[in-house]
Amino acid sequence: MTPRQRLDVVLLGLGALAVMLPWLAWARLRWLERRSGARLLVRGVNGDQAARIVLLRGELPDLPVDETLDFLGDSYAAHLPAVRLAHRTYFGRTLFAAARAARVAAHALQHRARDRGAGRLARLDGLGVLWGNAWPVALLLILLAPGRLGGLRAFAAFALAMAAAQILAHLTVIAAARRGRAALEDARLLDGHPAGEVDDAFAAARLEHLAAPARQTLWGAFRRRES
Repeated sequence: MTPRQRLDVVLLGLGALAVMLPWLAWARLRWLERRSGARLLVRGVNGDQAARIVLLRGELPDLPVDETLDFLGDSYAAHLPAVRLAHRTYFGRTLFAAARAARVAAHALQHRARDRGAGRLARLDGLGVLWGNAWPVALLLILLAPGRLGGLRAFAAFALAMAAAQILAHLTVIAAARRGRAALEDARLLDGHPAGEVDDAFAAARLEHLAAPARQTLWGAFRRRES
């Protein structure tokens, strides 16, 4: 195998991993949901109330918290601004629902603090979901076209760029999850839950972001949610 061929193998392999990243995150998310997703929050509040508590403790009590479709997921709309929670999160009384709501509410606090990552998050997430729906079609067209190797190289390079952007955006999500968890802990809403359950809930809240380009595909729209 020539050096050029070895380079192609490495590039295409990394591109395949980049494409699979959201699906691997979704698989991990579903595993966490099956293991701990049904745990009811001991304090009995729902996702809407958990988000409002985070906003209140962050001195943003007047920011709207709106319900949206499950397929659209949980997000912070900086242009409105408003916290948007999927139906299952807005009304959910599970520990996982509270963690998701707290993470999204914390993005509002990041945005108020002029965190550039929080401002770009919605745009990057939208681009990621678009890519998640478009790449199977693009790959099929490349495989059917002449000179497919060059097309596959370009496809792999773009997939890597998209994965890198998503991972960089995920750093903002990690920071928000930590801030949301701290707010719920300060309000004593997580009392009564073992540390392992809380860790699972906030790991799932973070994975929701990485998994969005898979979960919000047309195929993912028909998959049953665990919590």
